[in-house]
Amino acid sequence: MRGWFARATLAALIGVFATTAANAQEMVAEKHSLTGFAARKIIEACLAQAARDHFPVALAVVDPSGYLLSYQAADGATGNTGETAQLKAKTAARFRRSTAELYDRINKQVNRAPEWQGYFAIPGGYPILAGGEVVGAIGVGAAGLSGGKDEDCAQSAVKTVIGDGKSPPPPSPQPLLATDKVLTAAAARKLADACIAYAGTNKIRGIGVSVVDPDGNLLSFQSTNGTSSNGLKSSQLKAVTAAHWRRATADLFQRVNTNANRAPEWKGDFPEPGGFPIFIGNDIVGAIGAGGGAGNQDSQCAEAAVKAVFPNAATGRAS
Repeated sequence: MRGWFARATLAALIGVFATTAANAQEMVAEKHSLTGFAARKIIEACLAQAARDHFPVALAVVDPSGYLLSYQAADGATGNTGETAQLKAKTAARFRRSTAELYDRINKQVNRAPEWQGYFAIPGGYPILAGGEVVGAIGVGAAGLSGGKDEDCAQSAVKTVIGDGKSPPPPSPQPLLATDKVLTAAAARKLADACIAYAGTNKIRGIGVSVVDPDGNLLSFQSTNGTSSNGLKSSQLKAVTAAHWRRATADLFQRVNTNANRAPEWKGDFPEPGGFPIFIGNDIVGAIGAGGGAGNQDSQCAEAAVKAVFPNAATGRAS
């Protein structure tokens, strides 16, 4: 087993340090998402149609990860429609499918995963595409008071503002899409391997490492022998927390403990040292978290991995 671990460590080191300027561009990709302006224009288009056809509606537009960009309820919309509109939009974004399709697949027992994962697969949620890429999603609710017009309204509004989804959006006075840089799967793997290599070189056992995108979605995970379940879970929690707050979790830990800002604690995040956002220039491209080590080992391992793979990246941002 030791021979295997030594060979795996050496292979990881070779893979990490073989990264050159020639393939550095493959480590970061561009991702597009709706702007706040585009989200608002879509909602306004549907609200105008709902007003003409005299039905109450609530609308939510989210980014590709399901985070809310814009929301509006019309006069007369019931309270629950606002909540369900957001849930439908998030579900459509996360599964990249309309919630009507998910609803049908659940009821036919083709795939009940959305139900069991706690999502809201009720018709009225649609992914929004531009140039064939999912750039967000919309959710609409009318509490059954529109005769199905609310769903037509949402789809028509998206088409009016964004187009057919296959081509780029039409010209607009303000940008409809934002472009962000994100880690590729290959980069995430190299980061995880680099942390494992560091752990092997420094005889750190029982450590787990997670790499996430800027929204906290898991891209890669790896552990060493002997990693506890706590180490496995905490590595991902640290990475997600660093991504959400755009700060090293050690910084958040200090701010929480000195009562400078306890929001991460109260929001249910995990501000325990060992998580770092990864900045290339001014862009956060992802985050890394390590868990299960002793003392400062988690932080040392995660930060060493970033420096090995992205020597010029920053792992923190000034207050």
